[in-house]
Amino acid sequence: MADWKRYTPEGTQDVLPRQCANKSKIEATIADVFESFGYQVAETPVLQFYDAFDTTSEKIPQEMMFKFFDAQGRILVLRPDITTCFARMMASKLNDGLYPKRLHYCGKVFRYIDEFSSGQREFCQAGIELYGAKGDLADAEVIACAIEALLSVGLEKFQIEIGQVAFYKAMIAQTSLSQEDEETLRSYLDKKDALAIGEFLKDKQVDDKLTQFFEYLPSLFGGVDVIQNLDDSLLSNDAKFALTNLKNVYELLCAYGYEDYISIDLSLVQGINHYTGIIFKGITHGIGFSLCAGGRYDDLVGEFGDPLSAVGMAIGTDRLLTVLSRQLGLETIGSDFLVVASDPALCYQIATALRDSGYTAEQALCGNATDVILTYAQKNGIQGVLTVKTEDTAEIYNLITQETTIVDLHELLMHDDHCDCHTCCGKD
Repeated sequence: MADWKRYTPEGTQDVLPRQCANKSKIEATIADVFESFGYQVAETPVLQFYDAFDTTSEKIPQEMMFKFFDAQGRILVLRPDITTCFARMMASKLNDGLYPKRLHYCGKVFRYIDEFSSGQREFCQAGIELYGAKGDLADAEVIACAIEALLSVGLEKFQIEIGQVAFYKAMIAQTSLSQEDEETLRSYLDKKDALAIGEFLKDKQVDDKLTQFFEYLPSLFGGVDVIQNLDDSLLSNDAKFALTNLKNVYELLCAYGYEDYISIDLSLVQGINHYTGIIFKGITHGIGFSLCAGGRYDDLVGEFGDPLSAVGMAIGTDRLLTVLSRQLGLETIGSDFLVVASDPALCYQIATALRDSGYTAEQALCGNATDVILTYAQKNGIQGVLTVKTEDTAEIYNLITQETTIVDLHELLMHDDHCDCHTCCGKD
């Protein structure tokens, strides 16, 4: 019998110190970007009632939720999605008539994944939600914020693919396909399988021009010319209106300076039951899944109260960390100083003085042997070793430049503003 107390459940993992430090920095950097756009942080419980996710949009299938019962027998779930939680909070606690409202978050979500897949069951999302703002400017703001967030953490090679769910729905409405057939067609489009689309529609009594359009749809990606080259005779008024929104958002983002990071994809049909307008996802090389995703979902808040327009997005910070580690070779730097002194009280005083001056400092608890101290510092990414030599002086060894500097101990303990410790610990 396996000793399960030594393991984490399937689809979960321990985040070890260096990786966790990088993850925390990434999430803090992204939060700074969100707040620079005017988004305010908020939180919702990890535990939610199942009823909150039993919505007509069916964004998360119920079989993918971790469900259990409370003491009263009510069904609870581990939060499978944060957008739905925020929609509930918005309708019940923040619907004061003052709009737009900008909220951001960072937290874990939990979804059951089939045991034969490689997906995680516990993962972290950082995202924004913009309520009470309709139109092109609001859609473009959310996508621009996503781009800035990805750029802020050092990611450069990525692409935001932008589609329009309302356009696809308008085209599907002309086919008279059953709901089951519509879902089959959507799955083929999601796989960009033009051959399967043609074979599927061949016996469905769909107009030949429409059949050709859907076969061609997976190849409709690129710049604004993708929209301009469409056959107008196939487009209903609803389809034209949706395409105008998509074109305007694309042109706004180009005007903002993001043309290199965006492309139009008319076959983007993920989350079609949830989204009502613009939809997008962020991709990069080296992984088989998206880094971020979002779109307009004007019907969700109305599930919990008064209807309210909404658009938002979420970045998978665990996925982003994986990508950055591969593409940039992230390394976590440890403390600025390791303080070594035979007198514990003096050692603590020096470490405190360094902390008061804005540095990170840890006391040496690995012994006073020079080789042991240096090995510890090197393996933990510490930048400088400060060793008390006499009652008046200390020596700082910079592990980055391998230079040694003598400093006046009294000046250091007096927190002298002119102390030049930054020149000898590598933290400039």
